[in-house]
Amino acid sequence: MKFASCPVSLLIALMLRSSSNHSFAHAYLRGINGTDPQDFATQIIQEDLVGIFIIIDGGMDAEGNRLLQKVKPIQPKRTNNILLSDGTFYEVKNAKANWEERLVSGRDMIRVPRGSAKNPDGSINMMGTEPSVVSAEQFFDRNHQEEYTIATPKQDPNLATDHSGRNLQSGTRTVLAVRVILNDGAYNAASQTGLSDDIFGNGVDQVNLKSQYAACSYNKLIFDKAPNRLMSSNPNDGSTAINNGVVDIRVNMNRSAGENSIVNGITAKINSVFGVTNPNVLANHVMYCLPSGVGPIGRAFAPGGLSWYSNQWCNRVSAQMHEIGHNLNFGHSNENGGYEDTSGFMGYSWDIDDQLMCFNSAKSWQSGWYASKSKVVDPSTGGCFEGNIYGISDFGNTASSTVLLKINDFSSTDYYVAFNRQSGINAGTMEAGNQVMVTRQGGEGTSYAESELVAKLSAGRTWSGAVSGKNMVVNVLSIDLASFPAFARVRISENGGSCGTVPPPTPTLTITIQAESYLNMFGVIRENTSDVGGGQNVGNIQTGDWMSYPAVTIPTTGTYRVSYRVAALYSGGSLQLERAGGTPVYGGLIIPATGGYQIWTTVSHIVTLNAGSQFFGIKATGSGWNINWFSITKA
Repeated sequence: MKFASCPVSLLIALMLRSSSNHSFAHAYLRGINGTDPQDFATQIIQEDLVGIFIIIDGGMDAEGNRLLQKVKPIQPKRTNNILLSDGTFYEVKNAKANWEERLVSGRDMIRVPRGSAKNPDGSINMMGTEPSVVSAEQFFDRNHQEEYTIATPKQDPNLATDHSGRNLQSGTRTVLAVRVILNDGAYNAASQTGLSDDIFGNGVDQVNLKSQYAACSYNKLIFDKAPNRLMSSNPNDGSTAINNGVVDIRVNMNRSAGENSIVNGITAKINSVFGVTNPNVLANHVMYCLPSGVGPIGRAFAPGGLSWYSNQWCNRVSAQMHEIGHNLNFGHSNENGGYEDTSGFMGYSWDIDDQLMCFNSAKSWQSGWYASKSKVVDPSTGGCFEGNIYGISDFGNTASSTVLLKINDFSSTDYYVAFNRQSGINAGTMEAGNQVMVTRQGGEGTSYAESELVAKLSAGRTWSGAVSGKNMVVNVLSIDLASFPAFARVRISENGGSCGTVPPPTPTLTITIQAESYLNMFGVIRENTSDVGGGQNVGNIQTGDWMSYPAVTIPTTGTYRVSYRVAALYSGGSLQLERAGGTPVYGGLIIPATGGYQIWTTVSHIVTLNAGSQFFGIKATGSGWNINWFSITKA
């Protein structure tokens, strides 16, 4: 392991400034005029706070909620926070816009200046200012001797085989599960024995946090129980010693205190009863199992060593894998802008006891678990791939050669390709089973970033996109599920040509349709036009009028620019492009005033169209305009 150039003692000195008091924040918060801080709803920070910038990610929606409520899933809540040396944290609110963009979560140290206000909800009001950067050290972690380890991974962003610096997604790491008891509610989904079994699999639960991470990583990442430990100060309130990786902790708070305050209260209580400076002294990862009604399904430090869950979600493999995934620096897996990529665990969670599933291609690349069978396609050097790719469930099969592909862009945002084989350790994948998936993610595939699923391809289907200035095409030539191991035959090349040759780009196809060539219409008339080319235009268009046109062939599914040659004396006109008959509507636009009914201009919009024979229609959604023609061009 390599160490940062900044001495460890400097980070320790900064982070342990208040080691004499187990509540770092409380030592710097004073009530007005010296009175007890609990007497006031808002407290003023009298001295600077120094800590680590940390992202807290989560707020997951659940599959059960989606089915019951029949609504779009709640978007996850991502907050920016300062993490203090005792493990407590405070959300940074009302700071200068975009202050966090220059920081790396879990690495950069920040200072919150005196005079800022701490709110009762566990947040700090920056009042338009921003935290200052103290230093930039790699993510700190505590070992069992209560020391810090600072690692600085040196990773070549373009080579999957260089993962020697990965200190989060590999090795043996310990876990402590905390069953939380509040004054008005308690975690009650399982006994200590049952919770331990659901996390570590003590002979009963066959699919759990430990077993699934071990399976997905091919034993490169192992989670073990936190060592048994007696309390150093027994409060005699129902809190217990650590046994079998689980502990009970009672906190003198009600659920109404709020999520962040309760989490900090649990942290302070653990520090007190076990005589430690931070719960991560007890284990690399600490899971707070909260009573129902405190916060969302789950949240976690990203990266870090703390996660918390709403009651039974502490027992669900999907929530465990998801939140601990944040601890390992995985961002959400998105689709259509929301975290709906359920091919792997970083999409929304499922209320299922046992689930065999791993991670999508971008997270799999980031993990480094499959580096020996990963390849890079670099368009800037004429890179091309044609061959078989296998599922990660067959990574251990000697017959499998490639399981992950990265199409490297000259920016930090790249594309990742995998065959989502629905078998074995990935038999429970919830989306795109036995299809080839293309996923986009930033961070060079080595750091925290959310991913976006851009394509799910069956045999014979293609995806194309601009990568390093080249039109790169992913072509699924075939999928063979009968072979063992199963595979997808894939070509990734510029313009879709065979490797070794680069065919010329496909000429841009423009389809032009004369407005007066309609098959059917309502309310409009044909008239002679003075526009370039002569002929006729369609006029007398009022709201509700429409025209439908003969079929045209759209060559491929994708985005198209549709342009309209229009004229209007006044503003107020508008139209929508639709399939003949009215459904679906592809898009609409406003007709500008051109100064006359024979003074022409061209307006356009981008729409998504399906391949094949299509009958289009134009409907007036606003009155007072003429149209000469419209055209369709691949965007």
